Amino acid sequence: MLRVRPVHYTSRPEEFRQLLTTLGMAVTADYGTWIELDAGHGRLALHAMPAASTADATTALGFEARDLETFRRRTEEAGSHAAPFSADHGVRVKVMPPDGLEFIVDPVNESADEHNADPALTVAAVWLTPDVAGAAKVLADIGARERSSGPDAADFTAKNGGVIHVRRAQAPDADLAFEYDGDLAALHRKLTDAGLAAAVSNTPAGPVLEVADPDGPDAAGGGKLRVTRPR
Repeated sequence: MLRVRPVHYTSRPEEFRQLLTTLGMAVTADYGTWIELDAGHGRLALHAMPAASTADATTALGFEARDLETFRRRTEEAGSHAAPFSADHGVRVKVMPPDGLEFIVDPVNESADEHNADPALTVAAVWLTPDVAGAAKVLADIGARERSSGPDAADFTAKNGGVIHVRRAQAPDADLAFEYDGDLAALHRKLTDAGLAAAVSNTPAGPVLEVADPDGPDAAGGGKLRVTRPR
């Protein structure tokens, strides 16, 4: 199994918690400085950081797999580099793509609480890269399923929840977004009723709901978290 589970590092975890639960996510594990939230599809981890940390307001690609050794072996056999990685919380697998944006695959958190998250909401990890084809190859090698592809963008889904948006950029990086297979206008009203700054705009690719990023206006994405319709 493969589940999308990016990690967002922030000095404002409570503000993020309010926003994410209003969006429809559910807290399924809370270890103080590490909080896991589930959407209808996909999972997100919040890692509390000091405001002075260089990691504050950054996002890392991340995934979960049930059998890490099988995952590592199959990824290597498919042609992408994956290796065991020792961390304070045990052995994980590190995947090393050609563009240098390494990411960690963790074991599934079997103790995560049951939840009633909004089934229309999906966590979208965003992989920014100058090598769209190379990133797409790595995602296919780790078991993600291609949903769409082109020279400057590709979308993949994970069997056990979540999507990955690959987008062309000058340098490799990661960001956080969401998809909503429901009424964006109703979700917009829900956010504004909760006192959160949000707006819906129409773009050539369809409507986009933009919510003020709790990390502030200087955060990645211009200080906005984006919710789009699935494409």
